[in-house]
Amino acid sequence: MIQLTKAQQQAYMSDYLENGWREERMALDSVTLEPGYIDGKINVNQFRAMGDGQFHLSAQSAMIWISQLGIIYGCWDNQLTEKAGEVYLRDLDIKFRRTINKTECVRFEGFFPKHCKKQLSENLVYYKNAQIHVESGAFTGSASFMVPIA
Repeated sequence: MIQLTKAQQQAYMSDYLENGWREERMALDSVTLEPGYIDGKINVNQFRAMGDGQFHLSAQSAMIWISQLGIIYGCWDNQLTEKAGEVYLRDLDIKFRRTINKTECVRFEGFFPKHCKKQLSENLVYYKNAQIHVESGAFTGSASFMVPIA
């Protein structure tokens, strides 16, 4: 087995994954909801350009916003006025089919069919395999959330 030196490790590492993500600033622009559906739009206010000079929505940034919108939907769907406790992303299966380079109104959609909601206890609801679409299927998959309701 070969042990890499610190210099060799550094030569292979992604600058974005090590530091660049810390420079990103994103904000929720708007949210619309109806039973079984959430549509959120995210604005990218600050980012570090990649080698090609463009913004690229990363997997970890997408996961953050999928989680945020899952929290919002779970609270709204259970008629909460505010988050009752920590909401947990339990599963995430996502495919990255196309790059997302836009920085304004990046669209995140979540589909929560009735069969995906299960009340586990008086204080806890589980949403299993909500369908997620980012920018019309550029990123697509499913997510499951545990939402405290009391």
